[in-house]
Amino acid sequence: MPLYALFAVAGILVAALIGIFLWLEFSSDAVTDEMRAVRPQVNVRMLSPARSGHDDSAAKETEHDSAASAPKSSSKDRVPQIPDSASASPTVLHPHPDPQLVEKTDIGLLPVIGKDGRQPWRVYSRPFNALEKRPRVAIVMIGLGVSFNATESAVAELPGEVTLAFSEKLNEWIDAARGAGHEVLINVPMEPRGYPRNDPGPFGLMTGLRPDENKRRLDWILSRMTGYVGVTNLLGDRFAGNKVAVQPVLRELARRGLMFVDTVEPNISTVPSIAPGIKLPLAVSSKVVDQVASRANIEQELSVVERIAKTQGNAVVIARPYPVTVRLLKRWAAGLGEKGLALAPISAVANRQELK
Repeated sequence: MPLYALFAVAGILVAALIGIFLWLEFSSDAVTDEMRAVRPQVNVRMLSPARSGHDDSAAKETEHDSAASAPKSSSKDRVPQIPDSASASPTVLHPHPDPQLVEKTDIGLLPVIGKDGRQPWRVYSRPFNALEKRPRVAIVMIGLGVSFNATESAVAELPGEVTLAFSEKLNEWIDAARGAGHEVLINVPMEPRGYPRNDPGPFGLMTGLRPDENKRRLDWILSRMTGYVGVTNLLGDRFAGNKVAVQPVLRELARRGLMFVDTVEPNISTVPSIAPGIKLPLAVSSKVVDQVASRANIEQELSVVERIAKTQGNAVVIARPYPVTVRLLKRWAAGLGEKGLALAPISAVANRQELK
């Protein structure tokens, strides 16, 4: 090869390396935010504030328990605080655990319907004006607790009407989320169609297990914290689509006075056909808005949600705690009133949707 060609190749390589370095050094804040949100968290443990109404022994047992599929990490996250950026006077939710709405078991506290007929999904809900006539839009952010930074941002930045669903660090986040006025759900991992490539984890509910084993796994997940209004499925399209497998689980949730938020597409899930017959409070996803986590796609999907709400009277948004999603949802939610829509907690949409 001629000498000048070698110099040319060397020049191209040097230019490429310089370009990569400059891009990494001066990339936009948005790119940096996205990378920080998904990086593994190595944080410092700080002293925990006193837990309101928690049983200390149960809290110690469950401090590092997880209801999600991700493996446990040896790192210890900071203990969440009620964020300073939250509303100065957030809506106060009913204290938890209400002693009349729990039963003590070997694995921890489990929710029950009170002897007076009170149900946890109503007692722990965020107050909402029942006389509201505008179409209702509920936002549920799933998969929280995995990343400290992403979860902290969702708790602090999103309006209190937004419902937060946790997969990890359940006990550690409950007071911060509810203290900021958010209703809380537990993400229950369920078998997806891509299993075993997509594994829901050691406590995932599976179509191949006996009903009593799935119930045991469900109860373990439910015992990780108190004060939640219900559960939502994490993954789970195969499990939700299997009527024989999912029905005992739904019956158990109804028996314990909880609601269910179905994130699986209605044409796949059998939950909407089961819930009315067992009197299970139900809300179903109208749209997962950040399957493609880009600004253009999310804004387009939110426009679809607006049309659904105005046409059907109710709509449920499912989203994940990506920085771009949190930013767009915060701005979008603030403008719903001008569009004739009302932002509502998920409990205010239960049993109000048109289900086919």
